[in-house]
Amino acid sequence: MVKYIFSFILLSILQFTSLDAAVSILGNTDAATCYNHAKLGYSSRSSINTCLKSLSEKPSTGRTHFATRVNLGIIYNNGLKPNLALEQFELTILIESVKAETLLNQGNSFYLLKDFNGALKKYNDALELGINDISAVYYNKGLVFEKLGNTEEAVLFYKKAVSLNPELMTIFNKRVELNQG
Repeated sequence: MVKYIFSFILLSILQFTSLDAAVSILGNTDAATCYNHAKLGYSSRSSINTCLKSLSEKPSTGRTHFATRVNLGIIYNNGLKPNLALEQFELTILIESVKAETLLNQGNSFYLLKDFNGALKKYNDALELGINDISAVYYNKGLVFEKLGNTEEAVLFYKKAVSLNPELMTIFNKRVELNQG
């Protein structure tokens, strides 16, 4: 039962970060569907196949191609497959238009692998590059410090995250409910 609750909390956390870390693609293409699946926290085989189909249809090196790779990596992270996610992120890390989101999501992969120092480094790198959703980075840093047993630092980052994105209180309330149940 504890394992089930932990998995639910972890998936809720990853879904939040995916909502704000997916790289936008517009239109009615497979790439746009891949984006929406990453944004919504999906992890199914059909979501992965949609992304792979998009990548195979148009072997371009444009922004859409690299954004789709980041979104595929997010879907792998959602499915608790961080090593597969890291493979996708390595293919996008040098592309400036998606670099900050790539770093954030690499951090999420390292978090899943329990490499908390590696996760913190990636989160800090994403901040340095000026990632759009700073609240996601702060929230994730809070998670890392919580895992490291540094509650004071975790609370500091959670407060920063909530001050930037008050909707995060919903996630905190769900965590409290699950911990009490």
